[in-house]
Amino acid sequence: MGGLPGPKKADRLPLPRPKLMGSCPCDGLVMIASLYADYVQNLKAALDDLFERPDRYQTFDLHVELAMGAALMVYETKRQKGRTDTIAYARTPKGNVQVSPELAQQSLLSFLTMQDHIALTGEPMISLNENYPHAVTSFEHRARGAPLTNSMKMIFVGVNDAEDAGQYVEITGEPTAIVTTRPHHSKTLWEWK
Repeated sequence: MGGLPGPKKADRLPLPRPKLMGSCPCDGLVMIASLYADYVQNLKAALDDLFERPDRYQTFDLHVELAMGAALMVYETKRQKGRTDTIAYARTPKGNVQVSPELAQQSLLSFLTMQDHIALTGEPMISLNENYPHAVTSFEHRARGAPLTNSMKMIFVGVNDAEDAGQYVEITGEPTAIVTTRPHHSKTLWEWK
């Protein structure tokens, strides 16, 4: 039979239909969250390369805010005009506490090696659930000799499986806050461009 192939079952998770009062035009529809395992693996490979061989890049700008439970770690590194600046810190109730960049990199890479990830749309912006790790990631880079800059800005949520992703969506109460179609591109968040 002709036509385009549908999404692979492994790439999408069924999400529970929101429980709404009254009638809803979405009755009978089941939302599907897009999985980001492949995307996150590619992002991890790009970050591994950046951390191991930063001189391969003419410019880069990486900003990550990693929320795990009540803890928040921020990692920033930027190369511009041949100079690289890096800072990493944890936000605590008493203020910011500087941490080693290596610890921040290790924490980020650990998050990226979780079993699976879903992404938030940013529309509407929702509060982060402390029971799930989140990473707000903005990464722009241009390799030496490359004519163009690549950039991405996404909010990833670490989940264990389809059931876990469904529980996350149910807890948020905002199914439209979860990416259901890839590639995701909006004014505030986007996959590689």
